Amino acid sequence: MSFSHHYELAALANWAFCSVIGLLCLGQLNSCRCRENKLDRARYALLLAGATASGLQPLLFRTWPAWADVFMIGAVMAGLAINAVRWHIKETMEGLA
Repeated sequence: MSFSHHYELAALANWAFCSVIGLLCLGQLNSCRCRENKLDRARYALLLAGATASGLQPLLFRTWPAWADVFMIGAVMAGLAINAVRWHIKETMEGLA
């Protein structure tokens, strides 16, 4: 495996993680909380824009993401995924009220 393949693998992993972040952000932007709260809407819209730019980094900026970028995006994705359970419980409880 040549040196350039490591960058391609990092770009693929980065794109996959950013895609998951984008889907989680879209789910939150469609929630009742984001429809009512502008601060939450801005937070997830900015995170969606950042994930899109980072995931498409080779196409938009002509640079390869490093493995440190992939680990950072993975950590952000893990934090959002952990909170996704809490979001679902919160939406269910608000629906019961």
